[in-house]
Order: sequence, then structure tokens, then C-alpha cells
Amino acid sequence: MSTSERAGKRSRTRAAAQTQREQREQQQETRRVGRRRLWRAVGAFVAVAVLVGAVAAAYFSPLMSVREVTVTGTGSGTVSTDEVLAVAEVPQGEPLLQVDTGVIAQRVARIPGVQSARVDRNYPSTILIDVVERRPLVLIDAADGTVGVMDHLGVVYLEFDSREAMGAAAAGPVVYRDLPVLEVSRPGPQDPTTKAAVEMVAGLPDWLRRDVQSVSASSPADLTLHLTKSRTVVWGDSERGEDKAEALKHVLKLNAKSFNVSSPDYPAVR
Repeated sequence: MSTSERAGKRSRTRAAAQTQREQREQQQETRRVGRRRLWRAVGAFVAVAVLVGAVAAAYFSPLMSVREVTVTGTGSGTVSTDEVLAVAEVPQGEPLLQVDTGVIAQRVARIPGVQSARVDRNYPSTILIDVVERRPLVLIDAADGTVGVMDHLGVVYLEFDSREAMGAAAAGPVVYRDLPVLEVSRPGPQDPTTKAAVEMVAGLPDWLRRDVQSVSASSPADLTLHLTKSRTVVWGDSERGEDKAEALKHVLKLNAKSFNVSSPDYPAVR
């Protein structure tokens, strides 16, 4: 065999050995990747199993059952905590995860004086009921003698058969009979005149609101207050309420029956 043939044979032998080494390394790497994937899959399975077990334990365990119900947002007198608890009907002793918080919130929201309600779970054993109360602002006298209570959104959320019935039903710090009467042609939350009137009343300072017996309006820019002692205040629109109240505070000291603060920089009396 010639020298060149022997060199070629050695080269082919080295190439074959290199190929075998690369194949072995590739096989080893494939096995390592397979083992890593297997362990990841096992880890994921264990994690899911633990999670499922924890959820199942929480769903059925008496350790995370309802033992307390907390109500927040009440206290103005529109709605009482006892009324919320009675209507909510939270199932005592039921696991928290089995409590339908949406249904409870719907029940509470049906209370006339409640604007909205939210119910949450507070682990390990409490249901939280957060209430947003309606703010009673004015009364609506209907032609049939019934009396409606309107909130700051222009919604009549409560009705009484008569003034006498309203007085008997009022409880706590809320005395509906002390609210001013709103006189508009189409009272309701979609009526621009109603919206302007309740916005104005909501912004009145306490010292003035106490003297307002009624509010009349033919348009959003024609608000008029009727005060005690037969006094009348032309308010205009609902803009610049603070300035108008401040101007009225000064001119009310004058011996007059009619006051015009629609332009608070230039109040007028007669």
C-alpha cells in the first residue's frame, strides 16, 4: 500500500471516529433534553395537583366557611345595616367559594335606598357587603296624592301613599318631610330641567337648604327657590352655585321678599 493510500485510510478512520463521537454526544443531549422535559411535565402536574387540591379544600372545607358578614356604606339613615343583612340572606356556615356573591349583591341592590352594592369574599371566613346609598334630595308631589322621594340622580326611588304615611315611615336622621318639593313638568333622570334642579339642590350649603321649601323650574336656566317667610330667589341655571349662595347670604339680610342671584356679581332685590 502506498503512502498516499495509508494517509487516506487514516483520514477516513479519523472522520468516522469524529462522526461517532458527534452521534454519541447528540444522543446524550437528546436524552438530557428528554429528562428535562419529563421533569418539567412532572413538576407541572404536581403543581396542578396541588392547586386543584387547594381549591377543592377551600371549596369544601368548613375552615373557610362564612362566619361573619360585614356591611359598609350605611349610616346616613337611608338604609340600615340590619336591613341590608336581612335582605342579603348570606348563608352562614357555607364555604366562601360556594357563596354566590353576585346573587347577594342583586338582592341588596333591590333595596329602594341602595344605589349599588358590591359583595366580596374576605378569607378565611368573612363576606363583605359594600353599599352605596342613594342621597334623598327632593320630594315629588303626584296628582293622585302620592309622594315620591327623588335622589341626586333624578330617580324617584321611594313612594308613599301620602304625607302622613311618609312621616310615619321616616326613621333615623333622614326626615323626608323636611326635603324641598320639586315642581317641574316632567320629573325624571332624563329630563334636563330635573337634572339641573337636583344638581343645584345638591350643591346648596346647609344653612340655605334648611330654608328651601320648594324649587320650581320651567327650564334648566329658570331655577327658582321658594324659601321660608314667603321669600323667593331667582337662581337661574345651576352654574356658579357657590358664588350665588354667597351673594344670597349677603342680600338676605335686607328687608325684601324677592332676590335675584342669577348673576351673582350683581344680585338684585325688591
